[in-house]
Amino acid sequence: MLRTIIQRSAPLNMSVGRGFIVNKNQSSTQIDILIYDNSYPVLYKDGDLVFISPSACRAIIEVKTSVTRTTFLKAVNKLGDIAEMTRDATINSRKVFTGLFIYDEICWGNILMKVFEGAGGNHLRIIDHISAGPSQFVKFWSCDPNTGLRTYQQWHEYNLPEMAQGYFVHNLITHLAPNDEVRRESVWFPENGKEVRLIGSIEFDGHCQ
Repeated sequence: MLRTIIQRSAPLNMSVGRGFIVNKNQSSTQIDILIYDNSYPVLYKDGDLVFISPSACRAIIEVKTSVTRTTFLKAVNKLGDIAEMTRDATINSRKVFTGLFIYDEICWGNILMKVFEGAGGNHLRIIDHISAGPSQFVKFWSCDPNTGLRTYQQWHEYNLPEMAQGYFVHNLITHLAPNDEVRRESVWFPENGKEVRLIGSIEFDGHCQ
């Protein structure tokens, strides 16, 4: 269902499937939602199952119905491993969106600390976006969303009633856009923004606020 929703709004040069990323040394584990630039060659395709090279990858998304502390950390580590492998092989490592989409709300503790632990101090392992249930949303900012400062490097956690899943999808779609102009168009997000609903943050170096 989520793949179908994404495909409806994704740019025409993007395809949405599931499958594996392969380089000359290794293959990733299977990825629930794999978005790739279809102007690049595909190693193998059968229906929506694909094997692609890192250069074609634009987004990696893991989907869960619900998570415990243990399964959340496993998902974070899996995504981190795949993101590191993919970004390490691409010229522009930040072009690969890495997200975790969870249908049920997380109610057992500090999401930000688990995401921080999963990154292990390695920028290549950063998970950009997490949506959990209808209201919980996490985004990694490499620039300060208020000032535009480019040395920010923080995850923000928000409480967005009935909007978290929409924010996840819209952030993904604007990420896939060919230029920054689309990201500046207000039609994709509510007028008041989400910073007024910020409930916590953690810096890449581990400082919590």
